Amino acid sequence: MTGPAGEEIFCDEHGRVRVKFNWDRYNPSNQDSSCWIRVAQAWAGTGFGNLAIPRVGQEVIVDFLNGDPDQPIIMGRTYYHENRTPGSLPGTKTQMTIRSKTYKGSGF
Repeated sequence: MTGPAGEEIFCDEHGRVRVKFNWDRYNPSNQDSSCWIRVAQAWAGTGFGNLAIPRVGQEVIVDFLNGDPDQPIIMGRTYYHENRTPGSLPGTKTQMTIRSKTYKGSGF
């Protein structure tokens, strides 16, 4: 996930975000890294549903609708060495966890 320097969450009015693809080694990782990409949500309808915008720096999983490179969509996120799980694994492996993060320490 990419965005302007110092910004934790970067999206447009539709909740779309921008990413830096691993294969794109020459362009900078900033708010102009890619086209706007939709983010799949668990529940989405007109005026209702859930909304979880990926944070700048998170690693996301991108797919392409019908294999069309002009229709990218973010299908999920994943943990890695810089983006750790909310619990200490394997000790918490039996716990299902939903843990939110405040925005710039504001609480919401």
